Amino acid sequence: MDPAIQAIVFDHDGVLVDSIRPHFLACSALFREHGAELPQGWWAREVCGSPDAHPLLFGMLRNSAGAATGTDAQLEDRLEALWAEHFTPENVRLMPGVRELLAALRTAGLPLAVASSADEGWVRRWLRHYELDGSFATVVTGDQVPRRKPDPAVYLETAARLSVAPRRCVVFEDSVSGVAAARAAGMTVLAVPTPLTRACDYSLAHRVLPDLTVVDAAELFLADPARAGQP
Repeated sequence: MDPAIQAIVFDHDGVLVDSIRPHFLACSALFREHGAELPQGWWAREVCGSPDAHPLLFGMLRNSAGAATGTDAQLEDRLEALWAEHFTPENVRLMPGVRELLAALRTAGLPLAVASSADEGWVRRWLRHYELDGSFATVVTGDQVPRRKPDPAVYLETAARLSVAPRRCVVFEDSVSGVAAARAAGMTVLAVPTPLTRACDYSLAHRVLPDLTVVDAAELFLADPARAGQP
């Protein structure tokens, strides 16, 4: 009989690397430049992982600071400059437990993949930086599929490239939109919130874990992999 789980899929931002905190800091800096404060809870719920992140962010900025904030193009340019300041190797750290879990899963012989809403260049940059690019059988990104999360396209494409049925895949996700995408694809979803997103509604996930350090790779072979990380 085939094992219940035949592939493990990781989101990138917030699961493999901690790019969520510098992202929030860059967005917060944009707000402060206009004399406003960015509500963390709202940002985590509405902006983090959303395909409409920038229109939502700029709309909130104008509601908070007034109309004299510049055009969307000007705000995009300024936000890109702030990203360059905040998205550095010193700030974008590897998430706890990543290397250990990947090593254990490789030993177990499970194919691994990355499925991200971010563009390929961004994802490859950090996989290369942390020497993780050789760990994954495939890397599928938002610019390779018709629609980004919460649409399931990136997860369905990942399963197709792995030649594994979606129901045989376990996904590690940190964002609410990512959890929704993986569930819509028919996969088992283990949510791993970041400190900034921990208060969000993860009710669609099969299980919510504190971080990757609690995952026993052997438990992912169980008929119910959503039990992984249980004491």
